[in-house]
Amino acid sequence: MKTTLIALASIFLFAFSCEGDKKSEQLNGLETEMVESIEATGLKAEDFKGKIDELLTLEMAAEVLGLPKSEAKKDYSKFSSLESLKYKWKSDRTKKVAINGQSLNVPADNIIELTWVKNTTLEQFKHDYHTLTAEEIQNGTAEMDKKANELHTENKMTKDQTDAALEAAKESISKFKVEEVPDLGTYSVFVDSGVMGVTTRDLKVFYKGLSFTLRVDFSEDTLTNDKKAIQAARMIINQKLK
Repeated sequence: MKTTLIALASIFLFAFSCEGDKKSEQLNGLETEMVESIEATGLKAEDFKGKIDELLTLEMAAEVLGLPKSEAKKDYSKFSSLESLKYKWKSDRTKKVAINGQSLNVPADNIIELTWVKNTTLEQFKHDYHTLTAEEIQNGTAEMDKKANELHTENKMTKDQTDAALEAAKESISKFKVEEVPDLGTYSVFVDSGVMGVTTRDLKVFYKGLSFTLRVDFSEDTLTNDKKAIQAARMIINQKLK
C-alpha cells in the first residue's frame, strides 16, 4: 500500500512541476541547448551508462567515509533510465521512520549513493532545483488537484486513494528546500525533500552539461554528511570529469 501511494504521489508531483503547455514549449529549446552543451564539453552521460561505478569507485567511497573498503557492500540497481550505485557499511546507528502512523527506530547503515547521472542544461537544472515561490506552490497545487479529479472521474483511482496520495504529495512539497553550495562544479545545491514520513537530503551537482546526485547517510549530524557529500563530488569532478 505504501509503495502504491508513493507511486501515485509521484504522479501528482509531476503534475505539480508542469504548467500546462508552458513546460512543453520550453523543452524543445532546452533540448537544443543540451545537445550544444554536450558537443562543447564532451561530457556525455551515455559514456557512463551501466558503469557509474567508474565515476564513484569503491576506493573513493571508502576514502570519503573513512571506512575499510573490505567491509563494504556494493548495490547497483536500474529502473528504466535511472541507475543507482550504493556503497554500504554496517553501523551501530539507528534512525526513526514513520510506519503506519508510528515512529520506529530501525537499523541505519553507513551509505554513500550516486544516482541521476544525466545530461542537462544549466537553465533546466536551476529550474528543477530552486526554492518554490508562493505562486508556484499555488499553481502547482491546483494542477495536482486537477489531476486527482481526472483520475477519480475516470475511475482510475478511488477517492480514498486520491486523497491519501495528494496528502503525501503536498507533504513532500512542504518539505522541499533548496540550498546553494558555493564553489562546487558549475552550480550545485542541497535539496531537502520527504514523502510518507521519510526525509532525504541530496547533493545535486551540475558540471559542464552533466549532472549527478549524491546522498550520504553517515552521521546524525547533517553538517558531517554534507561535508562528505561535497568531498565525494569534488573527487568525481577532479578525478573523473576533468
